[in-house]
Amino acid sequence: MKTLRVIALLLAAVLLLPLFAACGESKENTDGPAKTGEPATADGASHSAGDEIETEADDGKSHTELPADLNFGGASYRIQNIECASYYDTIIALEQTGDKLNDAIYDRDARLMTDMNFVFEEVVVPNDSAVNTIRQIVSSGDDAFEQYVSVDWRGYTLAQEGIALPISALPYVDVTREYWAQSIHKDMSIRGKLYYAFGDHNLSTYDSVNLLLFNKSIAADLSLRDHYEAILEGAWTLDLMQANMMLATNDANGDGQWTDADTYGITSASKQVLPCFWIAAGLRCIDKDEEDVPYFALSGSEKFEDLYQRILSMMHNDHLLFMSDSLPDYANNTVFIGGTILYNIVRTAFLHFYRDMDIDYGIIPYPKYDETQETYYSRTEGAYIHIYPITLTQYELAGAVTEAMACESRNMVIPVYYDEVLKSKYTRDRNSTAMLDLIYGNRFYDLGDTLFCSVIRDGVFAGKFKENDKNLQSTIKMVSKMAEKTIKNYVKAFDKLEESAG
Repeated sequence: MKTLRVIALLLAAVLLLPLFAACGESKENTDGPAKTGEPATADGASHSAGDEIETEADDGKSHTELPADLNFGGASYRIQNIECASYYDTIIALEQTGDKLNDAIYDRDARLMTDMNFVFEEVVVPNDSAVNTIRQIVSSGDDAFEQYVSVDWRGYTLAQEGIALPISALPYVDVTREYWAQSIHKDMSIRGKLYYAFGDHNLSTYDSVNLLLFNKSIAADLSLRDHYEAILEGAWTLDLMQANMMLATNDANGDGQWTDADTYGITSASKQVLPCFWIAAGLRCIDKDEEDVPYFALSGSEKFEDLYQRILSMMHNDHLLFMSDSLPDYANNTVFIGGTILYNIVRTAFLHFYRDMDIDYGIIPYPKYDETQETYYSRTEGAYIHIYPITLTQYELAGAVTEAMACESRNMVIPVYYDEVLKSKYTRDRNSTAMLDLIYGNRFYDLGDTLFCSVIRDGVFAGKFKENDKNLQSTIKMVSKMAEKTIKNYVKAFDKLEESAG
């Protein structure tokens, strides 16, 4: 059943107003979270976690160019949100709860509603029914919501059907600003145009990033090279990781039967292994040409062929991998929690399962392909997107609120999410917090792993990996035909939208 949550916080906002600073203009673009310190990088330098070094205004905050006198006369900004366990799904906060992240969102909302004189309203629906609900509402011509939420690939289907507006249709929104995810947008655009954009008010873009956990007890017992030292020196490579996993893997009772009673180098759901490592190597299944049109990029790639054969060989032939597919919930990897596995492939959203783990763990990025690779890359495994329907009438309100939410989330919410939640709740040493800065500094959003996941990652590569099918040439031949057809239809649909709009 749908649940209605209406936030009317204007009185509270008036009381809280002295706590907040005003918004103005910012200078540089970056994709990383706002933080108080400057983390060390793999080459020993010190800079922001974003794509570029950021210079903010004198007060250290990000600022929009919104007019200072915006007043929407108490209008309602209506959101249809989705309820899903995968990522943090709170967009607006109903009340203060004492939870620092919730209360930061509450404070942001109170400030925005006071500054621009509007009220948030929210309806929450199940994730699985959200897209059909959006279709029904918008197709009927009902201007019911300013904003909808959907899983990324489903949202793009709605855009192709002409139900969603491009983000550029909203006034005031400037997706080139530092509170919008620049590196991810490079992968999401079509012919230079964005239909959806990820801003700092969308915490799923942080929750969806993949990282590695490592068991510190096993690392110490095996006298492995210090992970943090190797990473900061740029020496954390696939070679080193493989050597570590080989040392950790052991048939504990010597019976030749590999079960959860044995010790393994790594654990993961089978579908997650390949994309984490191809992205860590700086590869994409789907890349863009000079016209910003996607194409299947793995045909003829010697680097991918080497990586593919190597990953399959080490994971299957050497028994380094414990597949967590058989567990009730692969996100909650109880075998890793039990202390018999060196590495665990996880998403940030899964870290809460390991908070109370008795055995100490560290958080690190995926390894480089080799030492010639300049930096570490992190996989963004899809996210929720915010959809603005063609039935929208309150354009000024939608644009102003969207831009302000992204900006003030960077100032007020992301520091809490990053420093108080990730760094305080889920990390156990200062080194792990520096690793988070590296992990979030270079996020990849591979369309073959997200929008075209059902065709490429889950459609082909997940099964080939699980079956240990090393016949890559036939696999590439098969998947390239499927991918090219899917991409062609995908681009054609957006071209038709542009033609009809023109």
